[in-house]
Amino acid sequence: MRADASVTRLAERFHMTLTGMRKHIGVLEQAQFVTTEKVGRVRTCKLGSRRFEEELAWIENYRRLWAARFDALDTVVEELKRKEKLDGRKKRE
Repeated sequence: MRADASVTRLAERFHMTLTGMRKHIGVLEQAQFVTTEKVGRVRTCKLGSRRFEEELAWIENYRRLWAARFDALDTVVEELKRKEKLDGRKKRE
Protein backbone atom coordinates (compact mmCIF):
# COMPACT_ATOMS: atom_id res chain seq x y z
CA MET A 1 0.00 0.00 0.00
CA ARG A 2 2.98 2.31 0.30
CA ALA A 3 3.81 2.41 -3.40
CA ASP A 4 2.97 0.91 -6.76
CA ALA A 5 4.30 -2.60 -7.22
CA SER A 6 4.79 -5.02 -10.08
CA VAL A 7 2.84 -8.26 -10.18
CA THR A 8 6.15 -10.14 -9.95
CA ARG A 9 7.18 -8.25 -6.82
CA LEU A 10 3.80 -8.86 -5.18
CA ALA A 11 3.93 -12.57 -6.03
CA GLU A 12 7.38 -12.85 -4.47
CA ARG A 13 6.35 -10.89 -1.38
CA PHE A 14 3.34 -13.14 -0.75
CA HIS A 15 5.09 -16.37 -1.83
CA MET A 16 2.62 -16.97 -4.66
CA THR A 17 2.95 -18.03 -8.26
CA LEU A 18 2.57 -15.35 -10.90
CA THR A 19 -0.59 -17.07 -12.14
CA GLY A 20 -2.10 -17.08 -8.66
CA MET A 21 -1.21 -13.44 -8.09
CA ARG A 22 -2.68 -12.44 -11.46
CA LYS A 23 -5.96 -14.13 -10.49
CA HIS A 24 -6.05 -12.29 -7.17
CA ILE A 25 -5.25 -8.99 -8.83
CA GLY A 26 -7.94 -9.63 -11.44
CA VAL A 27 -10.56 -9.96 -8.71
CA LEU A 28 -9.29 -6.85 -6.93
CA GLU A 29 -9.29 -4.97 -10.23
CA GLN A 30 -12.92 -5.95 -10.95
CA ALA A 31 -13.88 -4.64 -7.49
CA GLN A 32 -11.96 -1.42 -8.29
CA PHE A 33 -9.64 -1.88 -5.32
CA VAL A 34 -6.59 -1.83 -7.58
CA THR A 35 -5.73 -0.70 -11.08
CA THR A 36 -3.00 -2.09 -13.28
CA GLU A 37 -0.93 -0.64 -16.06
CA LYS A 38 1.32 -2.52 -18.42
CA VAL A 39 4.50 -0.83 -19.57
CA GLY A 40 6.58 -3.10 -21.77
CA ARG A 41 6.63 -6.49 -20.09
CA VAL A 42 5.94 -5.19 -16.57
CA ARG A 43 2.42 -4.90 -15.17
CA THR A 44 2.27 -2.47 -12.24
CA CYS A 45 -0.49 -2.37 -9.63
CA LYS A 46 -1.66 0.57 -7.61
CA LEU A 47 -4.58 1.24 -5.33
CA GLY A 48 -7.80 1.88 -7.20
CA SER A 49 -10.47 4.51 -6.81
CA ARG A 50 -12.68 2.46 -4.49
CA ARG A 51 -12.11 2.78 -0.77
CA PHE A 52 -12.43 0.02 1.81
CA GLU A 53 -14.70 1.86 4.29
CA GLU A 54 -17.78 -0.20 3.46
CA GLU A 55 -15.89 -3.49 3.69
CA LEU A 56 -14.10 -2.44 6.87
CA ALA A 57 -17.44 -1.56 8.50
CA TRP A 58 -18.84 -4.98 7.52
CA ILE A 59 -15.76 -6.75 8.89
CA GLU A 60 -15.85 -4.72 12.12
CA ASN A 61 -19.51 -5.59 12.64
CA TYR A 62 -18.74 -9.31 12.41
CA ARG A 63 -15.57 -8.94 14.48
CA ARG A 64 -17.65 -7.46 17.32
CA LEU A 65 -20.28 -10.19 16.94
CA TRP A 66 -17.69 -12.99 17.11
CA ALA A 67 -15.80 -11.32 19.95
CA ALA A 68 -19.02 -11.24 21.99
CA ARG A 69 -19.73 -14.89 21.16
CA PHE A 70 -16.21 -15.98 22.13
CA ASP A 71 -16.48 -14.01 25.38
CA ALA A 72 -19.74 -15.84 26.13
CA LEU A 73 -18.07 -19.16 25.30
CA ASP A 74 -15.19 -18.31 27.65
CA THR A 75 -17.75 -17.74 30.41
CA VAL A 76 -19.39 -21.11 29.77
CA VAL A 77 -16.03 -22.91 29.71
CA GLU A 78 -14.92 -21.27 32.96
CA GLU A 79 -18.22 -22.24 34.61
CA LEU A 80 -17.83 -25.85 33.43
CA LYS A 81 -14.28 -25.92 34.81
CA ARG A 82 -15.50 -24.66 38.18
CA LYS A 83 -18.26 -27.27 38.28
CA GLU A 84 -15.81 -30.01 37.30
CA LYS A 85 -13.43 -28.92 40.04
CA LEU A 86 -16.24 -28.89 42.62
CA ASP A 87 -17.47 -32.33 41.48
CA GLY A 88 -13.92 -33.68 41.86
CA ARG A 89 -13.74 -32.39 45.41
CA LYS A 90 -17.10 -33.93 46.29
CA LYS A 91 -16.03 -37.35 45.01
CA ARG A 92 -12.87 -37.31 47.16
CA GLU A 93 -14.82 -36.51 50.35
